[in-house]
Amino acid sequence: MPLQSHFLPVERLSHQDVLAQATQVGESSVLIAMLDTVQGMVALLNPERQIVYCNDECARAGGLADKEDAVGMRPGELLHCIHAKDIPGGCGTSSSCRDCGLAQALVIGQGGNATSAECLLESEDRGRGIAAEYSATVTPIPQIGKGWLCYSLRDISSEKRRALLERTFFHDILNRASGVQGLSIALADDYLGPEQRVAFARMLSGSSRALVHEIHSQRTLLAAENDHLVVQEADCNSLKTLQEATADCRAFDIAESRRVATSPNSESILLRTDATLLGRILLNMLKNAIEASDAGGSVTATCKLCSPGCVRFSVHNEQVMPDSTRAHIFKRSFSTKGAGRGVGTYSIKLLTERYLNGRAWFESKTGHGTTFHVDLNL
Repeated sequence: MPLQSHFLPVERLSHQDVLAQATQVGESSVLIAMLDTVQGMVALLNPERQIVYCNDECARAGGLADKEDAVGMRPGELLHCIHAKDIPGGCGTSSSCRDCGLAQALVIGQGGNATSAECLLESEDRGRGIAAEYSATVTPIPQIGKGWLCYSLRDISSEKRRALLERTFFHDILNRASGVQGLSIALADDYLGPEQRVAFARMLSGSSRALVHEIHSQRTLLAAENDHLVVQEADCNSLKTLQEATADCRAFDIAESRRVATSPNSESILLRTDATLLGRILLNMLKNAIEASDAGGSVTATCKLCSPGCVRFSVHNEQVMPDSTRAHIFKRSFSTKGAGRGVGTYSIKLLTERYLNGRAWFESKTGHGTTFHVDLNL
């Protein structure tokens, strides 16, 4: 059966044919010299989007000792993009590729126009998920032939991460601090009655707790990003940790008009992990579910033994996630809440899989809503 594609054409040349193209291109010493002197990762693609030539930096980014080994690959295959293996057609053919900045830029380039874009690429290194952000420039090379392209990539992960964390930090902290300030001003009003004063004091307590949580969460994420996070394992009770996280979320203003509860079917299980880190993960799961819910909606948290030696924490909300969101939900910088957001779900996966040796995943179905899961060994 012919291979299928959900975006770009599947067809590619045989390795032998691409090697022949590489030999022909190699005869132009001026072109090769220009490609080798360009800063960043540079590659020359044939009309089938296969690499015919790349510079040393591009090969190193793909973990190759020799740049000749990249010949015949497509960009996502060289960079170990997780979606390059989604379907047999390879890089550019999966449904996720529709949202890839580089793939979109290649379409424009093959139409005869130079363009620039940003690309957020997820890859795996020894089972560890890695998200990298690139600035991509695509230029048609009609002198070689129709559909030939040169693309260059510059890793902008550090600058994007720093800008994102700063925007998110100041956005969330200012929101929380403004709430604390407003409640403090109200409490200082001499016209408040005793009952009002008690109600405002409770709200102030919740807002203060939320403010401290935001500061700790940002500090934890920054340490995790920089590989400076220290995990401190100790005995931990699953139900107690979940109930504490749920109680904290109920105190946040984001939980207003939503029902947040721990399922009565939750199980009390003893596990050995970093309870503080687990608490941060659960709070992010709960916050994500609350923010995705409509007014009057329900968010339910559960913990159960999912298999011998493994406990599963789950947080469910009634909304169904759009297809365009599902493929990117764990990516850094991706958010349905606007620019400068998008670290909540990313931090769930980062902290769970890199530091607690667990697994973070989700399922979203019509009629069932959306559930985020975290599996941890006991």
